[in-house]
Amino acid sequence: MLEPSGGVMLVDMHVHCTELKDLAQYSDSYLFACVGEDLETSKMILELSRRFHFIKPCLGIHPWNIARSSVEEARSLMELAVSNNVECIGEVGLDSRFVPETLPRQRDVFKVFLDYAREYDLVLNLHTAGTHREVFQMLKTFRIEKAYFHWYTGPEDLLKELIDNGYFIGVNPSWKIQEKHFRIISKTPLSNLLTESDAPYEYKGVSLKPELINDSLNLLARLHNLDRKVVEEKIEESFKRLFTR
Repeated sequence: MLEPSGGVMLVDMHVHCTELKDLAQYSDSYLFACVGEDLETSKMILELSRRFHFIKPCLGIHPWNIARSSVEEARSLMELAVSNNVECIGEVGLDSRFVPETLPRQRDVFKVFLDYAREYDLVLNLHTAGTHREVFQMLKTFRIEKAYFHWYTGPEDLLKELIDNGYFIGVNPSWKIQEKHFRIISKTPLSNLLTESDAPYEYKGVSLKPELINDSLNLLARLHNLDRKVVEEKIEESFKRLFTR
């Protein structure tokens, strides 16, 4: 595995840490934003963040799990986040592609997360399958300043608005086989990009894992005609800036 250059840490802005077997192996080389999927995994991530210094916990309820959740549970989770000085809400958002039947409840729960993000200046780690424009409009309505669009494959004409609002786009290793995601990455300024793995997700035969972030960094170095070390530094700077309150 390639190591980061000169003490710079590799950034994984979207990783499901509760499903990784050996987190300790990443402690010297990575910065993780670990996302929750429901109340239980969010509590687990909060505990992991106490054990591992390189983990930024993101507490949230995944849109796929909204059917067995509620607005009250979302508020309870956000109170837990605030009381523990958590800086990130995730994985949260809307999904009309895979779970359209729960979209009304998804919106109600997402509004809770938006309220807390605005009130406490929190980062939103977003899932937006099929709902990119709607989520963007909600971010504007709630005056959200810190948002990260995980594995963005939305409309390319919306990309400029996301960039102009200072939001971040995830660079997922799926770019190797997903042409649209590759185009999105190619059109996004480096200053608006953050690397991610979405580990340990399997996508069309590709096992997504933090180690693949090395390939994404090499890609960004080629696209922007920069030394890889410079790219590493810029990505780490963006990560730390996003998590500065």
